[in-house]
Amino acid sequence: MMIKRFLPTSSTCRFLFLATLFVYNNNSSYSQGGSGKITVEVVEEQTGQVISSRMRLTNADGKAVRIRGTLFENGWTLLDGSLEYRGRVGDYSYRVSHGPQFATGAGGFTLDTNSEAIDTLRLPRHADLASENWYGGDLLTNLEVDQLARWLPADDLLMACQVREQLSAVGGAPESPKLINGGAWAEGPSYLDNRSGSGGLLFHHWMPPAVVPDHVPSSRLLIMAKPQSSLAEVTMVSGEQAVHSEIQQLTARDVPIWLASGRIDSIQVLSKYLNDEDRQPNQRVFFQPPGVAFKGALANGKLAEYLYWQVLEAGLRIPPSAGSGFGMQPTTLGYNRVYVQVAEKTGNAWWRGLRSGASFVTSGPLLRTNVNGWPPGHEFEIPPDGALELSIGTTLTVADPVEYLDVVFNGQTVYSAQLDEWAKQGGKIPPLKITESGWMLVRVVTGRTHTYRIASTAPYYFQIAGQPRISRSAVALFQAWLQACREDLNSESEELQTTSAPFLKAAEDFWQQQFDRATVP
Repeated sequence: MMIKRFLPTSSTCRFLFLATLFVYNNNSSYSQGGSGKITVEVVEEQTGQVISSRMRLTNADGKAVRIRGTLFENGWTLLDGSLEYRGRVGDYSYRVSHGPQFATGAGGFTLDTNSEAIDTLRLPRHADLASENWYGGDLLTNLEVDQLARWLPADDLLMACQVREQLSAVGGAPESPKLINGGAWAEGPSYLDNRSGSGGLLFHHWMPPAVVPDHVPSSRLLIMAKPQSSLAEVTMVSGEQAVHSEIQQLTARDVPIWLASGRIDSIQVLSKYLNDEDRQPNQRVFFQPPGVAFKGALANGKLAEYLYWQVLEAGLRIPPSAGSGFGMQPTTLGYNRVYVQVAEKTGNAWWRGLRSGASFVTSGPLLRTNVNGWPPGHEFEIPPDGALELSIGTTLTVADPVEYLDVVFNGQTVYSAQLDEWAKQGGKIPPLKITESGWMLVRVVTGRTHTYRIASTAPYYFQIAGQPRISRSAVALFQAWLQACREDLNSESEELQTTSAPFLKAAEDFWQQQFDRATVP
């Protein structure tokens, strides 16, 4: 059974909704002789080419079956083109996925002592982001690089990063990326400073020279890894990738200090606290913004999104990123991923594109936008005493029920539509006029209730007369957060208090300067 539903196209928007289920020889018994085996292979429907995928094989009791000789993670088996299974007699079912650009597949079979057959699943491709120069990455996993390289093709990713936490850090430099067919690569280890209290700062292409003592503040690591502020142009050094630092845990204690350093290249808006399981992982929340309370299964995602918007409101231009926590949490590689648009399919170009904000993050929907022909990250100058008219083009591919599509400007929704109603209107976002400085993004929120599943573009920026937008209330939030950080540090060792003092003072000065420069309440 296959169901496809296509909605109208226009010059400003192309929108595709897909809900595809394949049932191939479900509960059919094979009795063609042999020794009781089944071979499952997956091919791309349009080309007939065999493709790698991940498969969850379950027995009649619904338990995931581990197949000898294959990679297995969180109930999923790596199916590298085709897979032969020999097992106990009985009924089996399976689900197959090859990333969000393809439909998912499902099937089943019954093994008896004399069964032998082949099941072929044909997955249609519903999007080709590479043809649009969009390439996906997962910036938070915990598998060895060699294993990551094998999983990458199955989840249709260009790259993934192996991450090591404090207890695993042994010093030394990151290894060379593991290149695989098609130009994809796995790299690492990246270093995640996950010590109690200050944890949540992630470095790619750098590791500390030794295990970091508790009395060394995470802010000191930022200076060590990035002597130059990331606000300056990032270039290659000695043929190696420039260090890329990002906030993995946006609710960590030291966030206002890290932001004040000017050395943060991206923020994981979608991270390991979000997955597709019915139970979401606990997220450490050091500072709860006054008057803001998100509850239930969607709380993790909504809080991270809210805090990220406050970063933008405070006048900081930091793009979003994403990581799944594959190998750390019950999830799959690339469940949370970031797509970057680049003209050149290389590691250097991809990382530069991420830093520039030519990107979108997603835990499912594929949301590609252009505003007046420009990708996310672009800055527009608004004519003095005038207005800038925006034409927003959107290409959207979704496999989940979608609740709504929003255009958000300076933290406020300026356009919102239920997806079905929007499609009936031709899938067009009406022209918008911008008359003040600020930021804007487009996002899609699915109807899933057990997890916060969304896609969001990186921000576009707008400036009038060279004057950026800085919100006094957003800056005040980070000042209050910094004060709570100072009070918490007072309970730490004298050594940590002493080493943290210069960074606290620098952060206080920075946020006071931002407060004095504020242009809006």
